[in-house]
Amino acid sequence: MRWMKFGKIALLFLAFAFITLVLIRLQYPVLFHLSGSCACTDYSEEVEGTTLFNPFRGHLPESAADSFLWMIRQGQPLDVAPDFRSTDWLHLEHKPIAFEWRLRYRLDRPNRVSLYYQFTRLDGLEHGRWSSEGTVEVEKINGRWKAADFDVVW
Repeated sequence: MRWMKFGKIALLFLAFAFITLVLIRLQYPVLFHLSGSCACTDYSEEVEGTTLFNPFRGHLPESAADSFLWMIRQGQPLDVAPDFRSTDWLHLEHKPIAFEWRLRYRLDRPNRVSLYYQFTRLDGLEHGRWSSEGTVEVEKINGRWKAADFDVVW
């Protein structure tokens, strides 16, 4: 009799924990963000500081942004949303660009996700490696995530 009571309590706890994790996964890709103190660029508040990502978040928007950034890095033709916007320098570049990126923050809206990155450009001949900040916005079009906007401050 005692084990049945304990089993019911354990089952209720597991059900509550599962429902909580599902709700967190669906609603909050970032569990905690502490902004940095520098207001150096348009994206400093999002890129600087500390971010704790939800490990259960959906990664499809991030994968689409990574693919987009990889295409830029390789100098490949870009597969983007029809209303794609970007900085002017991207339209002028027709060669591979040596850079690395690290996701620092994410902001979800319906059918659109803004991903904020720390970029490190590797081809600065006189300066070597140098870092900057930027964003890739992806949009869900016909069930597929595509880059809709890109901006970086080099």
